[in-house]
Amino acid sequence: MADAALAALRRLAAEHEGLSCLVSDALGRDGAMRSDVRPMWSGARCLGPAVTARPHGRDLSAVFRAIELTRPGDVIVIEGSGAGACSYWGENASLLALRRDAAGTVIGAPCRDVAAHARLGYPVFAVGATAAGGVFGERGAVQVPVAVGGLVVLPGDVVVGDENGVVVVPSARLDDVVGALPELLVREREVQADIAAGHGLTRRRP
Repeated sequence: MADAALAALRRLAAEHEGLSCLVSDALGRDGAMRSDVRPMWSGARCLGPAVTARPHGRDLSAVFRAIELTRPGDVIVIEGSGAGACSYWGENASLLALRRDAAGTVIGAPCRDVAAHARLGYPVFAVGATAAGGVFGERGAVQVPVAVGGLVVLPGDVVVGDENGVVVVPSARLDDVVGALPELLVREREVQADIAAGHGLTRRRP
């Protein structure tokens, strides 16, 4: 059922702009990362199960181990505590992720090589940018719970990123969220039709 729900969510995201807002509504208007985790280029979108990485200090080797674990359609989610001293993601990481057919990357820290991600068409959501890169070692962890943008993301949770930011659907709630979206979409169209007809915003609201 989870595979069918994920496929349905991908279809809805392709058909409707800004689906992250309604996904958050389906989660009780919750599940959204802080606004500082934002797309690094206009039009960036990603959707897929999370593969997680928790770097250790400036050591970003866990990020590249996560890339190696990525399957087509996965989103790489990297822990970070906000704007920091170094980037955990650059052009070479995007090139490797594209080779794995990853859907995108979400970082709770800065990235670098912003123009390259846009040129490659690889979706990156991060806390700004910095020219400073990380270093390679052997520390850090992959496929563990990570804290990003005020949320805890578990491996396999479904990440939805677009121009509005990033929303995370716990894997256990995916079926319920996807099942709620068609009604939410209908209700949204009805509200907008009421506005176009000159009615107030509260009409049809619960």
